[in-house]
Amino acid sequence: MGKIRKRKLNKVSNNVTSSNNDEEELPVDSKDNVIQTMIDQIQSANIEEKYCGLQTFAMLIESSESLKQMINQGIVKIVAPLLLDPAGSVRNAAAGSLRNLSTISLEACNMLMENDIMTPLVFYFHQYTESWTPDLDSKTKDEEIDTFVQCTNLLLNLCESSDLAVKYVGKSKILDIVPRYLDVSTFGVELVIAVMQLLFVIVEDNPLAIKKVSSTSERQLRDLLSIESSDSPALLIKTLTGGIIINICGGDIASLPIDVLNQIFTVLAKTLSVDHRLVCNELSSSVPLSDGDGKVVGPKGQEALLLDNKIKSVSRTLESQQIAIEIIANICSCEESDDTSEAAESSDSDEIGNDEPTSEDISSNGEEVFRPEDRLSPAVIEALSALEIFDKVWARTQLPPENVLMILQEYEGTKSIIRKLCNLQTRAFLCMNNIVLSLPLEIMGGINGIYKIWVEAGKLVFKQSSENLQLLEAATAVMRATLNRITLLNNVKPSESNLFSDLALSDIELMFTGIKNCEAPEIRSNLIRMIGILALLFVNDLNDTTSNVICSITEFILEQAHKENEVWVLAEAIDTLIDMYSEDNTDIIAAKVKLVEKLEILVPVLRNKARQQKKLPKDYKVLVTTVNSNLPRFVKYKKRRVAKL
Repeated sequence: MGKIRKRKLNKVSNNVTSSNNDEEELPVDSKDNVIQTMIDQIQSANIEEKYCGLQTFAMLIESSESLKQMINQGIVKIVAPLLLDPAGSVRNAAAGSLRNLSTISLEACNMLMENDIMTPLVFYFHQYTESWTPDLDSKTKDEEIDTFVQCTNLLLNLCESSDLAVKYVGKSKILDIVPRYLDVSTFGVELVIAVMQLLFVIVEDNPLAIKKVSSTSERQLRDLLSIESSDSPALLIKTLTGGIIINICGGDIASLPIDVLNQIFTVLAKTLSVDHRLVCNELSSSVPLSDGDGKVVGPKGQEALLLDNKIKSVSRTLESQQIAIEIIANICSCEESDDTSEAAESSDSDEIGNDEPTSEDISSNGEEVFRPEDRLSPAVIEALSALEIFDKVWARTQLPPENVLMILQEYEGTKSIIRKLCNLQTRAFLCMNNIVLSLPLEIMGGINGIYKIWVEAGKLVFKQSSENLQLLEAATAVMRATLNRITLLNNVKPSESNLFSDLALSDIELMFTGIKNCEAPEIRSNLIRMIGILALLFVNDLNDTTSNVICSITEFILEQAHKENEVWVLAEAIDTLIDMYSEDNTDIIAAKVKLVEKLEILVPVLRNKARQQKKLPKDYKVLVTTVNSNLPRFVKYKKRRVAKL
């Protein structure tokens, strides 16, 4: 698995754009009339009318039905030009509303792009930010800063969702403008954080952006990385700075000066040293609880301000930890060594059935010559080990207690914390996938350490119900990665398969049920491969019990293969079977389950589905092509072997 960059929701919550209970103040009229009145107000020449219309727009965004109707009436092209309105209050209301609209979904961002949101947004930066500095004596200072923050986060959401948005930014003056806003003392933490979040995304794998930012911001970035404070805003700024510096060097972290490298890793460790469960527990103690009627009455005055600051602090802590985990995942990315990391899964060899480690894989004393961790530089491994990064990332896969989550979910102001916790957990599992395939075993607690990860991830996948498919996909990817790592070691030390000696057939059947009930092809694929790797481990310790388990797994995968609609998942299932039976000592089991006859039936099935489903991502297309080529040769090879029994 290579680098990860998942879309994040950067949503504002203020008096203009937040969801509240003011809907009863809307005129008691038909929805059509309400929307038309709103449009008339927005298009009015009167500032107060425009502002009122934008407030209505902000509230109606929360209703999917109303939003669909507004989009059909061209609301984006009506609101977007107000980013350039002469009245600051109107610009602020338009920016906040559009930013929240961009957080709804990927489709919402695509819709914004289709309605040419980038033209007025780019002009906003050119017109209002090129030389702007906040006037400390101005009554509208906070409003102007907030508008800048809203527009920056709107642009961030668009860039995370659309490559076209990134191209727009590259052709504009924005990357020449925003680096001047990296001075916390002049522009404040909110604006600096917004700008850095934007730069963090835009400079990744973007040579043009890298060139512009590196030429104008090197000194500022070094200064930000050295901020002495360790409060939540400072940790977020320093973590983002580390990520930007790494992205500027093209991900080649070993090319950085050793002092900068050490600074970045120290920042990452400090960021992940904050106990996210504890800060959420403490926050839940300050959140108002629901009364007997299920209503939650929010605090007021100074108490409300204190709670808002606590929520903001926890939010920044979770954001900084998510960014730190994404950085670590990219550092440990196996993108450059996919052939090695997938060694346990590969069936590309021309000589099917010869998967024993060769002399090139193992040295004369039985040690692996190329180890998974050899792809990382010694300095990186030393830093990851000394700062206990493995343990810190794994801790992020754990959520706070259920009662804490319930309290935070009930209060409107902390629902965003729940979303951030779930995003953090998912990113942590994705990061663990890369870590397991990259770090030395001793850093992870040896073979027993990664086996424990497999067990804990399995509890989440098979013993808990979850509607979060991204989380389940990440967790199954970790399970697959841990088994891959165990298999690589097992090729040298076959006794490691004893780790699974207590695994009962009922446990396997639980996995079967999970696969049958799984509607997400990515998760299905991971689970099918995972049970195949388990079978492969048992092949090294064949007896009546393990043979029965292998037979059960084989029959299940064959059954699933015939039911599978997605050609690349079908290819994954067939490739798994090829790996399982590539060893000559599996011939007897192959004959028992009639493997050859059943695979012969799948040859034309796979070929036909491949013809029908040609539009596939590159990785999936390679998998399908490879298996299409290997399957007939494997059938011919195994048929010859079984015939000799």
